[in-house]
Amino acid sequence: GTPRAGEQASMDDAKQTLQQLRDELQSLKEQGQNGCMDTQTVPNLTNGNMKARRQLKGHFGKVYAMQWAGAGAVEEVVSASQDGKLIIWNANTTLKKQAIPLRSSWVMTCAFETTQNQFVACGGLDNLCSIYKVESEAASGRAHKELQAHDGYLSCCR
Repeated sequence: GTPRAGEQASMDDAKQTLQQLRDELQSLKEQGQNGCMDTQTVPNLTNGNMKARRQLKGHFGKVYAMQWAGAGAVEEVVSASQDGKLIIWNANTTLKKQAIPLRSSWVMTCAFETTQNQFVACGGLDNLCSIYKVESEAASGRAHKELQAHDGYLSCCR
C-alpha cells in the first residue's frame, strides 16, 4: 500500500530535483536560450586556416556522402554519388582504388566497415542497405548482401 519512510524520502528528493530542473528550464527560456541555432553565437570557421589539400575527381553527378576508412586504411575514402557509383579512393594519391556500379542511382549515404575495411555499405531512396566487399565481387556490380527490411529510405548508415 503506502510507501515506507525511505521510499517516501526518495520520491520527495526526485520531486524536488524535477522542480529545480523545471525552474532552470523556464529561466533559460525567458533568457531566449532555447537551443535553436538562431539564438546561439556560432564561431566563424573560415578564418583562413582551412584550405583544400586534395581534390578527388571522378564522379559525374552530385556527391551525397563520403566516409573515411578505419584504422589500417586511413588513406582510403568511400564516396557515393547520384551517378550511381560508389568510389573507393586513395585520398593521398587521389587515385581511384575501386568503382562500384550500383543498382540504383538514388544513393544518399555510404560507409566503410571500419574494423577491417573489407566492406562498404550504401543506401538511399530504394529502401535497401547494400553491402559490397572491397576488391571482390563488387567489381562485377553484385552486392555481397542486400538488407531489405527498411520501410522507408536510408539517410545514414554506419
